[in-house]
Amino acid sequence: MSKAIIRTENLEKIYGKSVVKTHALKGVSIEISRGSFSCIIGPSGHGKSTLMQLIGGLDKPTSGDVFIDGVNISELSDDKLSELRAKKIGFVFQFFNLLQNLTALENIQTAMMFNKTPLKQQKEKAEELLKLVGLAEKANAKPNELSGGQQQRVSIARALANDPDILLMDEPTGNLDSESEKEILEHILRIHKTGKTIVIVTHNNEIAAKAETLFEIRDGKLKTA
Repeated sequence: MSKAIIRTENLEKIYGKSVVKTHALKGVSIEISRGSFSCIIGPSGHGKSTLMQLIGGLDKPTSGDVFIDGVNISELSDDKLSELRAKKIGFVFQFFNLLQNLTALENIQTAMMFNKTPLKQQKEKAEELLKLVGLAEKANAKPNELSGGQQQRVSIARALANDPDILLMDEPTGNLDSESEKEILEHILRIHKTGKTIVIVTHNNEIAAKAETLFEIRDGKLKTA
């Protein structure tokens, strides 16, 4: 089994097809080890989130390749890519993206519906994940009844619903107060100890300080020492 669970080769991403083009990424090659905790840092607008989207298969590179567990996702059909994302990758974003009309438990269950997990197992797994993020007592609460930190913990639980190998987080504490930031970091570190590969795009120095590996992106390029 390869040590690198994520690998990119010469990633280029150009937005725009007219005279005015934006080179978001310029030849970025990285390797991320299985079970590691990495952070992608750098100034706003320099390509961090673009790199995260390409790693997660949410966008396609202009050129270059992304390998997840040895599979070149750049060559997959849309159906096969969706299947890989559902099984291998959990996503957490700055804005929680919870369905407002569903409870915390139901929001987590939605992630399992696409895998056709039986309803009984969905409920059991969702309850287990709410315990993991310390929200067992909030199972029946809707998002508007939860604090920002609690909503983000629900979104983290939802990202873990299909037991993915990789957890990709884009500014997971960017919309939270300092107390909630600390709380989320504690949960991220606890989840990392279970063996998950965690990659976070962040401006948060406290989160970056806990990472085993830092990738700094500036002007679309990987900054090297």
